[in-house]
Amino acid sequence: MSEGEHRCVALAAFLAELSTLETSSGIVFDDPVSSLDHIHRDRVAERLATESLKRQVVIFTHDIAFLVLLEETCRETRDRAAIPIAYRVVSRGADAAGFCNTEPPANVLPVDKVVKQMRKHLANVKIHHERGDQANWRREVGSFEKELREAWERAVEDAVSPVIKRMAKKVQTDGLIRLTVFQEQDCLVMREAYGRCSQLLHSQPGELNPRLQTPTEVETEITVLETWVQNIKDRQSNADAIKSTVNFSKY
Repeated sequence: MSEGEHRCVALAAFLAELSTLETSSGIVFDDPVSSLDHIHRDRVAERLATESLKRQVVIFTHDIAFLVLLEETCRETRDRAAIPIAYRVVSRGADAAGFCNTEPPANVLPVDKVVKQMRKHLANVKIHHERGDQANWRREVGSFEKELREAWERAVEDAVSPVIKRMAKKVQTDGLIRLTVFQEQDCLVMREAYGRCSQLLHSQPGELNPRLQTPTEVETEITVLETWVQNIKDRQSNADAIKSTVNFSKY
């Protein structure tokens, strides 16, 4: 058998034995889907989510796609029972390892949490601008502009995620009505803000010496992102309510 087939048989044997036991003790997996194809990964995620309804399930993984799949599967299972999810992210620095965080990895962190983190960071570093420390403030502004660009990309992904999402296993056609809320102004606001937060990320001739954004201007850009995201969410929620009313009236 191949490595993936060996993994499938081992998981099947373990989970079959687990189903015969009366104990509800926790179980631990280390990268359970390595070498598995997408069909088996989906089924393993569903099985682990179901198992977590009656016991603690601990999963070690570096596979971001599987992490997203697990989270989505647990959300679907939550319609039947609550499954609390706790993250423990362990990373390393330049000279040491073992840095722990209770938030999901940055590339899967919800935009609203990214906004909170940016505001908290801004409050800590704006002192560089207040002291006239242009070198350090320039680095911070560049960091904010990079974070804002990535956050805008995540916001756009979230806005279309009712239909299609990166690393998702299917297209959600029933969410198509949520895309009808988009207006031309939404696109213009997004593109203009995305352009503004790209300025320092491009190489500039030294003699131009572009003016650095102030902390207030950085806060304004964060607010523009936050407002855009919330407006889209509110309108999509209203679209869902309309869809439910229409579906109900059919019966």
